[in-house]
Amino acid sequence: MLRLITLLALGLLAVTNSQADVYRYIDKNGQVQYTDKPELLPAELLAKLKSQRTDNSAIADRVAADLKARDTAAKIEETATKAKADKQKAIEATAADKADRCIQARGRYESLTNSSRVYSVDAKGERVYMDDKQIEQSRTAAKQQMDTWCN
Repeated sequence: MLRLITLLALGLLAVTNSQADVYRYIDKNGQVQYTDKPELLPAELLAKLKSQRTDNSAIADRVAADLKARDTAAKIEETATKAKADKQKAIEATAADKADRCIQARGRYESLTNSSRVYSVDAKGERVYMDDKQIEQSRTAAKQQMDTWCN
């Protein structure tokens, strides 16, 4: 029983808070020093500090919270970066699509302008030659398409 009481008393001593004083003084070289045991007197008492044993579970919780916050921040940054890249890709795709459509519209307009006989293909796959009025309407439509996509 005596051993149990002794062990319990030693355990309580280990768990209890310890207290220390912090002093500030200037040494013989003119340097400011901080210590708990001043070499020179007079030394200025700055604070009475209480120290405690480190709570490992509290540290683990804090580290886990920090890691979770970093992961969240990394995911947010990754999402923002991906959104920015997707937006840039969409802009480039739109510009490329517009350029392709411009080239096609310009080609149609030039073929309608330079051809002496213009035709279209009917449902049977046969050529149907256009008269002057139809050719002019097709050229006007092709010019509008070219103006839309090339400007």
